[in-house]
Amino acid sequence: MVRWLRLVIALVVGLGFGNAPQANAQGLIWKLPADGTWIRYEGTYQQIETRSNTGGLDLTIQWIQHLTIKSIGSQEAEFEGKTVPCRWLEFKVQTGKKSEAGINPGPVGASIYKVLVPENRVIGKLADDETIPVSFLPMVKGFRKEGDKPVEEMTGSVFQIYPKVARFRHYKTLEKEGEPEPLNVGIGDITAQKWKGKYEAENSQGHTVQEAELWRSDDVPFGLAQWSVKQSMERKGNNEPRSAFKQVAQSLVEMKALETGTDAKSEIETP
Repeated sequence: MVRWLRLVIALVVGLGFGNAPQANAQGLIWKLPADGTWIRYEGTYQQIETRSNTGGLDLTIQWIQHLTIKSIGSQEAEFEGKTVPCRWLEFKVQTGKKSEAGINPGPVGASIYKVLVPENRVIGKLADDETIPVSFLPMVKGFRKEGDKPVEEMTGSVFQIYPKVARFRHYKTLEKEGEPEPLNVGIGDITAQKWKGKYEAENSQGHTVQEAELWRSDDVPFGLAQWSVKQSMERKGNNEPRSAFKQVAQSLVEMKALETGTDAKSEIETP
């Protein structure tokens, strides 16, 4: 696992993703339900280290992943020079192996992010009324807690969903596929619209392609019912031709809504 994570970090930094903040898709939060609402997603997170290029066997590691999103309070705060209604949202991510308690995240533990978001920036569309893309989730203030570490205040004005909260990115083109259709998830039968997005980046040493399918539904709190993501990473020498790119890793994610409720409470204490 450590070796694979080092490989991913090297690719991310090598492609320039680690040098500046990225505006990530607001596809995780399409709407704000009543305060106190929560939803839990569950699925699998699979990592594949490609060794067949060198005559070896591919190494596949799979984990269970839980993501819980909560609405845990409202307050007014200053955003873009105005005092506006805001909502506290909390995201809890757990990745690990199955256990009697549901999931064992190991020594890493759970990651929790608590952010204050302007309500007027969650509009359920890809662009606002002035056709400006809604490509990120603004953050007035935020806090995070990683495992047993103390709570830390987050910096910046954008909540970075990728890669720790959800594995999908901001897609320059996110297109509908077909018409809304019935979909069965853990919270029951719903109607959902499928969207498809693709992200691609390349430099002299690395090439990354990510393809995602998102199922958007008004029957689900926060608006997202299910998603799947496939990401492939290729590497080559700095002076080698583009044809020398070879796949070195893949990640596959499948997540769907399983439970929801109306008694949400924060799991971390903040100032």
